[in-house]
Amino acid sequence: MELGDHVPPIPPSLTRIHRMNPSTESSPSDSNRRPATCRLYAQGRCRFGDKCWFSHATDVQPTLLEPTSANTPSSPTSRQSSDARPRPKRGEIPCRAWKAGTCTKGSKCWFGHDIESKPAPDSVKPYKQNTSTTARALPVEEGHSTSDLRHAERRAQLEAERARARGADVAAARERANAVTREEAAKTITQVVFGSIVTFSAGLDVRNLVTGFETCTLRVGPLPLDVKEDDIHALILGFQDSGATDHFHFVIKRRPDRRLEAHIVTGVATGRALALELDGVEFREETLGVETSATNSLEGMNAENVQSSEILTISWRAPSVRYVAEYVDIAVANDKVKELDRVIYGGRRVKVEMNAQPRGRYVRNLSLNAIKINNLPPSVTDEDVKNFANSTSVKRLPIGGVSYTVGEIARLVREDIERAVPGGLKKFDDPPGTCTMEGVVAARAHFSSWDEAHTTHTHLSDKRYGNQPVWLRLPDPMHFTLVIPVEQYKAQKEQWDSLLDSIKDRKACTLHIRDSGNIMRIRLSGSVKEATGALKVRVENLARGDKVEGWHRSFGFPGNPFVSHIHSATGAYLRADSKRQSLNVYGAPRAVDRAREMVKSELERLASLDYTVTLARNSVGFFVREGIQQLKEIIGENNVKFTMSSRKITVSGGEEARHALDRLITLSHKGNQGVGSAAQGSETCPICYDTVSSAHQLGCGHTYCVACLRHFISSALESDQLPLTCLGDETQCRVPIPIPTIQQFLPPATFNRLLEAAFDTYIAKHPEEYKHCKTPDCTQIYRSVVVGRVPQTRHCPSCFSAVCNGCHEEAHDGLSCAEGKARRDPEEQERLNDAWIASQGGRVKKCPQCHVPIEKLEGCNHISCRCGAHICWRCMGIFTQETIYPHMHRAHQTIHDDALAAQERPGDIGIPVDIEEQLELFRQVGERRIAGLQRANGARPVRWQPEDAHDGLGFNMVHEIRELDRERFRRIEEQNRMIREQRLRREAEEERREAQARQNAGWGCAIM
Repeated sequence: MELGDHVPPIPPSLTRIHRMNPSTESSPSDSNRRPATCRLYAQGRCRFGDKCWFSHATDVQPTLLEPTSANTPSSPTSRQSSDARPRPKRGEIPCRAWKAGTCTKGSKCWFGHDIESKPAPDSVKPYKQNTSTTARALPVEEGHSTSDLRHAERRAQLEAERARARGADVAAARERANAVTREEAAKTITQVVFGSIVTFSAGLDVRNLVTGFETCTLRVGPLPLDVKEDDIHALILGFQDSGATDHFHFVIKRRPDRRLEAHIVTGVATGRALALELDGVEFREETLGVETSATNSLEGMNAENVQSSEILTISWRAPSVRYVAEYVDIAVANDKVKELDRVIYGGRRVKVEMNAQPRGRYVRNLSLNAIKINNLPPSVTDEDVKNFANSTSVKRLPIGGVSYTVGEIARLVREDIERAVPGGLKKFDDPPGTCTMEGVVAARAHFSSWDEAHTTHTHLSDKRYGNQPVWLRLPDPMHFTLVIPVEQYKAQKEQWDSLLDSIKDRKACTLHIRDSGNIMRIRLSGSVKEATGALKVRVENLARGDKVEGWHRSFGFPGNPFVSHIHSATGAYLRADSKRQSLNVYGAPRAVDRAREMVKSELERLASLDYTVTLARNSVGFFVREGIQQLKEIIGENNVKFTMSSRKITVSGGEEARHALDRLITLSHKGNQGVGSAAQGSETCPICYDTVSSAHQLGCGHTYCVACLRHFISSALESDQLPLTCLGDETQCRVPIPIPTIQQFLPPATFNRLLEAAFDTYIAKHPEEYKHCKTPDCTQIYRSVVVGRVPQTRHCPSCFSAVCNGCHEEAHDGLSCAEGKARRDPEEQERLNDAWIASQGGRVKKCPQCHVPIEKLEGCNHISCRCGAHICWRCMGIFTQETIYPHMHRAHQTIHDDALAAQERPGDIGIPVDIEEQLELFRQVGERRIAGLQRANGARPVRWQPEDAHDGLGFNMVHEIRELDRERFRRIEEQNRMIREQRLRREAEEERREAQARQNAGWGCAIM
């Protein structure tokens, strides 16, 4: 019996009877042997005839080819040929396991693997037709014709219903695929790129951009320890009225107290609304608090919120008295100093020292066997001191100068503050009634701003009230912290020391580095925004390290020995971020280069290793149909091995191969959606223009080879083809490629770099709308002022520099852009630039759109600037790519500058430049030559005429004129060379002075 034959079930009792009495097989009419009716026989589908164990004697009989009498016995051969249907052939019955994607036999399977079910075989059709014809010919009383017709109609109805069901399934699958396509095409992604909140749409086109100058950071916490990013996302989106549904990005960080908090970067207006909504909200048994910061860097230094930056603390010593106690000798006095020093007496911690000559003075009759006791309360008496010092001779020392009480000094301090900042003092806290054990009292002055407090601090510095000086303490308004591993600090110690040595002014900002076990805490504080911001950028760039291309998931495993080997072999520290799949190396430049080479070698070694995955049962069908072929197209024929029996697939080729395998496994779990796996056939790939292999169909309908599409997407980093669009219809389709499709073909680290490249391309194409911060190494951008609006001052969230968004120079509060420009006197620099451009003889011109100097070396007059402008080099007009060439032909009759060059290069020999000038030169040379000849011959002078240039003498003069031209243009070239050398020397000197200024532009620091 072959595979696919129907074996009817046999009741156990009948089986037992058959074994006991084999003769029953020769009695087909025995009703005891056939207790049940054969349902397949009633449907006309039983193929066993008399051998069937079920009864065929029913009212509904299958139609026979020839009518037989009930009384006439029939031979077994006739019964077999009349009752049994022809046996189906191989591949006629569709394989259900193949339809479900779980068939593991492949081409060896007996059942058919066609996409659509095949019609009934030809051998069966005549049987059905003959049956129907015979049924119509049979007598109605035999009871066969009517039932056969009903069965044939029923079978036709079933086939029609199956066809409709298949059509409905196909339509539903197509609709699901269209829905998935629409959803993928509409998907956006919001990311913080170089401090700006960027929303990317399909093709990585920038849909919305919130510049770093327009953002702020909210720190929301404490959060539960088991909180997820989806929980925070839902929490933010829950406040619809706050406008926080768009354009925000957040990360979850751990605070120093080991609790979690969310850092949310969003627009200033949205941040204010969110802060009001989230502050005090109960979130999973936690009461949230919100702190707002102007910084927007999620990976740089964290801003600390200083609550008392507008409070000035003024301290001074409370009134006290001093005594001298004498002893029998110096040794006893020394013992008393050790015994009584820093002992608390009368609420004061006294200071005891040996009685010695004052510095710079001589006191007669000074007792050297005595001690001096300082900081005693004013109410103490001689007897109290004798008892305290255990001395029989004590003496109270006089107080020099004017002495004020605590209340009198507080009143004088307040009056001085009100004179320094009239109306700026909000509140003054008088000192308490008692002083500290050190004898110090303090008053606190509250101001509206830190600037007013700083003004008061400057006014009260070195101030004395009577014989009492005052001490002032004003917290710096800016505090930032950063935590790095101790291994990273050790690898970069020379660089950190160099950074600390470059700081000069400690009053502007300070830097503290403290060892906290396995981490290093870096704390930056300052009062001058420009100085603190510049130092902050330098600290963040140093702590960021250098990126290393490549990734392998083994680098992210804890305790990877290769990371330790890098540190021991090169002295550099390698840090792997498994979440972003990125590598950063820290250390001296030479150590970093050696570490890069070692990482490159290790990645090559890991790429040669095999990676094996056991596929799920529902994924095997997908890989058999198309997955294996796609893998071979992407990573190579010899890098893929698939074992059907164990469902194991093995790939080699590093992280790219693993990413491709993971992508296909994800697709196999989604099922057949009809978009990513288009049928292969006559489709032509828009990239390689060959028949598509391992097809991938985009939403626009164009089908690509998987390998071609992957190369096109990955190569966008090195080319200027962003945003990514479809290349179908000879690059005229231009439908953006959905973000999920791009993510399928790129690892996370490469995808993030592509986002940065798309952002840079967008900024370069909008030079008038977006500008970069002027601080070196600062990556922030800001938005230019809209035409018709008043320019405003913008503050950089990273380096805190202030810039005008109208003239793009340093902020000029209270002045217009023209006034600020006149104050900075940039005209001289502009004049020098214009003079240099003019000296280039038309070789250098300024772009009329972004005003960047452009140098034309060769080619036609169509100049494409990086800002996107299409410029005509002749008239410097801006046109579109479609209109510039018609303009050049219409306005200039050529796309080259040959005709113009003939008129603009008078130094070329034989090209007429100015006829009048040439005639004047002819006349001068002719007169000098004729005068010389006449003087030599003694004849009278004759005036030379231009017509004489046609005789032999004229031809000689032409050669002399050409020599004069050559000499004149040699002088011009020499002058131009000298001008260029002077300009180069001037530029080199300016660069040297700027480099020296950058080295000297530092501020002081302190290491704790």
